[in-house]
Amino acid sequence: MARRLYDYAHLPHEKGPGVRPWVLSGRETGRGPDNEPLVVDVDPLCRIADGVIDEARAEVARQERAWGPLRRGGR
Repeated sequence: MARRLYDYAHLPHEKGPGVRPWVLSGRETGRGPDNEPLVVDVDPLCRIADGVIDEARAEVARQERAWGPLRRGGR
């Protein structure tokens, strides 16, 4: 989970402060281009706190084979 949160941690800076990670409930119908679940019948449960994102960054930084956030060209 820390890696997935880390992968998308750059989005609020690039897309705007309103872009935040959420915990959702829903039914998975497939996978998107980044292998993210595509869901319908979505019920937002809560936002992920900034402190959790900070913890994810720290966890990835502690790993021997860490990598940078996802950035896809043209998006």
